[in-house]
Amino acid sequence: MTVIKLSAGETARRFNVHKSIENFPSQLNKQEEDAVRVVLEYMEIAYSPTNNKGAISVAHLCVPSGNTFLAPSTFPEARTAEEYADSHAKVMSALSDLHIVQFDVVVAKENFVSLRYTATGSHNGGPHNGIQPTGRRAQWTAAGNFIVDEETGKIKHWWKDWDKMQMWKQLGWVKPDNDKVEFV
Repeated sequence: MTVIKLSAGETARRFNVHKSIENFPSQLNKQEEDAVRVVLEYMEIAYSPTNNKGAISVAHLCVPSGNTFLAPSTFPEARTAEEYADSHAKVMSALSDLHIVQFDVVVAKENFVSLRYTATGSHNGGPHNGIQPTGRRAQWTAAGNFIVDEETGKIKHWWKDWDKMQMWKQLGWVKPDNDKVEFV
């Protein structure tokens, strides 16, 4: 399979999402193309400080009952894709400029979509877990694996992995001494 790069303009025309994709399969069938479209639209909304108003913002992209979300180390209280949008909206209230920089890798096979992305944001919004705005900026990566329901074309399952500790260190959210903590 040949891997290509899509510019932000190409991704906008193809998927209506304004982020580049650094590594993307050169050929997808219609089912795969549709699955990528719904996942990227979900991510575009979930990572938008202006468009993510919580669950209601992404409900149209999720199987109405029975969809699942799993990220126990980062969002343990979120059990559905809509609950993730609620939890993520809270993070974005602290990181008021949070956004996806680019999709590093997007892969699709039938109704399965896997992606890795780079995001950035500054703690210029409200407090986070009692920590007042630090004004510091961070950049990190995360990955998601999705299953899109074949009947409805909506997100049925999502598993997320996130480099949260590196992000928190950059933002000054790690205690006891934010600048001396090292992760090995």
